[in-house]
Amino acid sequence: MNDCLLFFVKYPEPGEVKTRLAEDTSPEMAAEFYEVFAAEKLVELNVSTDFDVVVAFAPEIRKDDMPDWLGDDNQYIGQKGGELGRRMENAFREAFLLGYERVVLAGSDIPGLTPAIVAEGLNSLTTDTACIGPADDGGYYLIGFHKQGFVPQVFRSMEWSTEDVFQQTAKRLDDSGKAYVELPRLEDTDTLEDVETLAALGSVGPLGGKALALARKMTGM
Repeated sequence: MNDCLLFFVKYPEPGEVKTRLAEDTSPEMAAEFYEVFAAEKLVELNVSTDFDVVVAFAPEIRKDDMPDWLGDDNQYIGQKGGELGRRMENAFREAFLLGYERVVLAGSDIPGLTPAIVAEGLNSLTTDTACIGPADDGGYYLIGFHKQGFVPQVFRSMEWSTEDVFQQTAKRLDDSGKAYVELPRLEDTDTLEDVETLAALGSVGPLGGKALALARKMTGM
């Protein structure tokens, strides 16, 4: 297999994940929702036979806890580096060293992320073409490169969690001479309003059974 999805996760420690959601619920409830949601999303993505999934986790000291959360059958690598951009860059480099030629990296809080979207991104990658999936908040939920077309500059000196991350990244790709394929725009799950929308969709929406039950509990639906 030459294709890989780097599934970026953070150990669900209360107060360390989904902090905006925690402001309107509680650190414990926000962490529990993320814990269940990420686990169910990983199961969904692992169904695909078109690509391997490598779980890139943080912090590295949680290595021994990852199988208890996400299972023994996954391949795990620790996120290496201080700030987000460095960790993303290093994850790509590690995936290429593992022998993968086409790699996409995606967040673990994207309800609409599907195996089909991941495969679309991977299939678009060439030495001259990257891919990027814009998020509704101005950032991106997925980015991908061919091994021979990697542009690490897109991860350096970036002001993360701002509304122009996608535009800045697209400009850096343009400046590097790389074309890019823009994938469908998706939403992440940062606020109680986001969770309310997902709960309202019910079983026709993207949430699995346990995550949907938690979303309904959090929102009183």
